[in-house]
Amino acid sequence: MELTFRQKSFLNRLLGLYRETRQPIHYTEVARRLGVGKSSAYDMLRLLERKGLVLSEYLLPKGDSSPGRSHILFYPTAEASEVFSLPTGEADEEEEWEQVKVQVLDRLRRGRASDQEDVLRQVMSMIPEERSPFALCAEVITVLLLSLGKAKHSLGPRSPLTRLLELPATKLGMSLVAGLAAGMVQMDVASRRALDRLHDHLKRYEMSLEGLNIEKLEALRRYTQDVMKALSRS
Repeated sequence: MELTFRQKSFLNRLLGLYRETRQPIHYTEVARRLGVGKSSAYDMLRLLERKGLVLSEYLLPKGDSSPGRSHILFYPTAEASEVFSLPTGEADEEEEWEQVKVQVLDRLRRGRASDQEDVLRQVMSMIPEERSPFALCAEVITVLLLSLGKAKHSLGPRSPLTRLLELPATKLGMSLVAGLAAGMVQMDVASRRALDRLHDHLKRYEMSLEGLNIEKLEALRRYTQDVMKALSRS
C-alpha cells in the first residue's frame, strides 16, 4: 500500500500512542499528543481509515443516551503495523517535495498578495507536522522568504540573498541563506512574530540539511531562487 512520508510518520506515531494507551483514542487527544491541529488529525485519521489502516467507533458518554453527544474514537488496524514495518523510500520524500513545490510556486507565480498570505498560513501549519528533511527545509525557507516579502525587503538581483544563492549548493551555503533571511526578518518589527514562531523549526532546518545529499541541496537552492523570483515579480 502506498503512503506518503507524512502519512507513514503520522501512522507510526499513532501506533506508538495506541500501544501506550491500549484503547481507542479521541481525535482531539491524538492531535494534542502528536502536536498537530485538530482538523489535520481528524482528516488524516479519516484518510488512513479509508486505506484500511485505522478503524473508528462511536462512544456515548456515560449517563447520556443522546446520539448527538457521541464521541468518535480511532484505533489502528492490524495491517497498520505491517505497513509501517516497510521503510520509507525515496519516492515518498520526492512526492512530498513535489507537493510543496506545486502548492507554493504555482500560487506565488500568480502574483496576488492574497495568495502569498494563504501560502504563508498553509506552510506554517505544515511545518510542525512530521515531514521529510527535504520538504521541511523547503517549507522553512518559504516562510522566511514570504516574511521578507511582507516586510518589503528587496528580493531582486541586488539582494544579498540572491548573490549568496549564485554560489554552488552546499550545506554551509544553504545554512547561511536561512541565517541571513532570518536576520533580515528580525530587523523588521512587524515580521518578528513569524520568526518567533519559526525559531524551533530553524533548528530542525539545520539538522535536516545534514541529511541532504548534493543533488537535494542543489534542488533546494534552485527552489529558493524560484520563490525569490516569484516574490520579486509580485
